[in-house]
Amino acid sequence: MEIENLGQELTVKNNVPGVAIAVIRNGKLAWIQLIGYADLVSKRPITSETIFNVGSISKLVSSWGFMQLTEKGLVRLDDPVDQYLTRWNLPESEFDKSKVTLRRILSHTAGLSVHGYGGSDQGTPLLSLEQSLNGKTKRNGETVHLISEPGTKWDYSGGGYTLAQLLLEEKTNQSFAAYMKQNIFLPLGMKHTSYEWTTEMMATSATAYDDRGNPIKNRIFTEKAAAGLQTTIKDLANFAEMSITPDSYQLNKVLKPKTIKLMETPVLPSSDEGESGLGYRFMNYEGFKTIGHTGENVGWSAAMFLDLPTRNGIIILCNGSNGDRVWFPIYQNWVKTVKTASKFSE
Repeated sequence: MEIENLGQELTVKNNVPGVAIAVIRNGKLAWIQLIGYADLVSKRPITSETIFNVGSISKLVSSWGFMQLTEKGLVRLDDPVDQYLTRWNLPESEFDKSKVTLRRILSHTAGLSVHGYGGSDQGTPLLSLEQSLNGKTKRNGETVHLISEPGTKWDYSGGGYTLAQLLLEEKTNQSFAAYMKQNIFLPLGMKHTSYEWTTEMMATSATAYDDRGNPIKNRIFTEKAAAGLQTTIKDLANFAEMSITPDSYQLNKVLKPKTIKLMETPVLPSSDEGESGLGYRFMNYEGFKTIGHTGENVGWSAAMFLDLPTRNGIIILCNGSNGDRVWFPIYQNWVKTVKTASKFSE
């Protein structure tokens, strides 16, 4: 009940209308807690089927699609990505672009630019992937290009995931959103998850709220792999279960369990700024090491923390820009309970 009380207090205090929390124990969903409102005007409550945008958690989920390409033999993890592309190519530079591989892109060690994306208001026409890679979706015109020698440092790059999105489209002749729905989400039973805002999803979506608590239009993204995922707490909790306990039956041939284990293994080099596997980030808040990802877009905030040794996890989704002020204290509370439980089990 402590988490429920905490959530109710924090949502009101920080202009975040609602929060959905899922806790995983022993590799299985233990409970879901739903607090506050999907929409303040209609007083529509958050439910387990409420749709949220999850910001950069999109990267973690999209990595499953990219890794499926390697299992299908369409690309190899350590091949130069540029050789597979026809619609757009990395610009020549002082750095060696043949060292830009899928392994390095997914682990933020490819030396690529563009940290993140702001998206566009829903209803505006989206630019193409090629236009995005050429900097047309960035106010400062920042293109995706090499800023350091690939494989020499960890440097977070949403731009790399946009390049991987193009790679997937080129190798499958499908749009990224359609491929992910057909080959990842539906086989995993994630029926309320999509890289698009479908009309059907809009009906059950939470309203996004800015840092002052004002409703805002949903953001839409050309860069779907990096930032454009919509999902529910239930779907994302089921996805987290499969990350903690990769079970062949549940995975339904989407990926092999050994592939997921590989994705959850650190890729060198790491730095003080960060460390990643393939899609999964290694985090160390409050001196407690977990893997997963956090996500922030205007109007949305989300976090997924997985502790593989104890098979515990927590997922928190918020429909407000100040959501990190809600999820971080909830995370702190969860860490205490996990540490206490592990002491008792020793």
